[in-house]
Amino acid sequence: MKINQNLSAVIVNDQLLRNENSLSASVERLSSGLKFNNAKDNPSGMAISFKMQAQINGLNRASLNATDGSSMVETVDDAIGQMTEVLQRMRELCVQAANDTNTPEDLKAVQKEIVQLKEEVDRISADTEYNGQKLLDGTLDRRTYVTDQNQNSMFEKINNVIISDEVEADFYNMNITQAPSHEVVLSGAGAGGATVTAAEAGTVTINGVTAEIKEGMTPGEVYEAIREAGEKGRVKVFPTNGATSTLQPDNLDRQGFDELQNGYTSFTDQLAFVSEDFGPNKVSVTCSNPNVGNLLGLNANAVQITGADVKVEIDSITANQNYSGQAVVKNEGDRVIITDKSGFQISCDIRADILVENGAIIGGKEITLETTNLGTLQLQIGANKDQELAVRVPVLNTQTLYIDDLDVTEINGGGRGIRQADYAISVVSAARSKMGAYENRLDYAISSLDASEENMTNAISRLGDVDMAQEMTEYTNKNVLTQASISVLAQANDLPQQVLSLLQ
Repeated sequence: MKINQNLSAVIVNDQLLRNENSLSASVERLSSGLKFNNAKDNPSGMAISFKMQAQINGLNRASLNATDGSSMVETVDDAIGQMTEVLQRMRELCVQAANDTNTPEDLKAVQKEIVQLKEEVDRISADTEYNGQKLLDGTLDRRTYVTDQNQNSMFEKINNVIISDEVEADFYNMNITQAPSHEVVLSGAGAGGATVTAAEAGTVTINGVTAEIKEGMTPGEVYEAIREAGEKGRVKVFPTNGATSTLQPDNLDRQGFDELQNGYTSFTDQLAFVSEDFGPNKVSVTCSNPNVGNLLGLNANAVQITGADVKVEIDSITANQNYSGQAVVKNEGDRVIITDKSGFQISCDIRADILVENGAIIGGKEITLETTNLGTLQLQIGANKDQELAVRVPVLNTQTLYIDDLDVTEINGGGRGIRQADYAISVVSAARSKMGAYENRLDYAISSLDASEENMTNAISRLGDVDMAQEMTEYTNKNVLTQASISVLAQANDLPQQVLSLLQ
């Protein structure tokens, strides 16, 4: 037995250290509940665990994002619902106004309520917001940029561009070959005296609305009667000294005439009857007898300039048109609607001076509509890149719903108002249906994300959570071994003393 080196004690001490390390690791696992607490415990397992934990965190955040998006969509849905109720009431009033039992005073009273209802529609559009973000003013709708062949912006001449969801982000061309124009009847110089004589008395009918011209009326009184009748028939009437030789159908609109500074003071002054609507067959002026026509210059000296609907062509466009062979163009007034298969639709309003450049009328203008995904609300409803839901909220106001000029006091204003209200209701109904689809989609997304998070949590639990029963067994085993090592080490340390006893 050698006493300089107690190899038995060294061996036992080394084993004791290993047992103590194993026991410490077991205690750490029991206290943390994890199989590995350090990278050295299981390098690959820890890497996988960290990636899975990042996925779990992303799924949880995506679920909250979808919940926020659903709340926003619900806000839009509620606002559109309120707007629908307003439009339903507006249509009801239009049906009431269409009944010929109403007096002019009754129609004016109905129109007052309609005006308030239109203001409410615009208020809902302007004030609906979520988290400080406007929802119905077009902020969350897709962006469409309008340029001509020289890349000049055409937003000032092409307004209210509305695209359907089926219109993909791309370039869409159209060729404007005819600008919209107002129909005009321009009187010549009348031949009356200072007041209306008995022979000159009669009626002037403007688009079905009659103005009575009575004996003794002054030019100013005659003008007011005609102006009021024209207003009801959607015709603007005013005195002008415009020269008929300069008038052109292509660039003619009511802003092209200036009212006389002194008003209609003489029957020799010219009268301009300008339609408020674009297109042909919009102005009809008839007199009950030739004397009335001579008095107002509406007989041989009158000039009628036919209005025109805007004309847009896409068949002549060959490059980058992106329309199928089923695309159809509808031209009505200053409004253009292009429809294609599967719900594809582009609509816009064209200004009357679209074909005027440097004061001259040009033959046509090619326009490019660049539709982008800019502006749409991108909801991150997944834990990974590009897992998004694009939410489009169209701009909804009296202008885009085409009810801004709804007036039941006009001739056949009730019937026209019904058509306008029907269109507006169809638009907001489609928008609300879209919001409902978004809500359902988000509800499904939330359920799917929560399920994925649960499954991923179970997976990471199986990978990283310790089996407490098994680990407790290991702990007991390591504890017993440690105690045994301590006991054996004590005995090994006593061996040199036992050898020394031989020297006594």
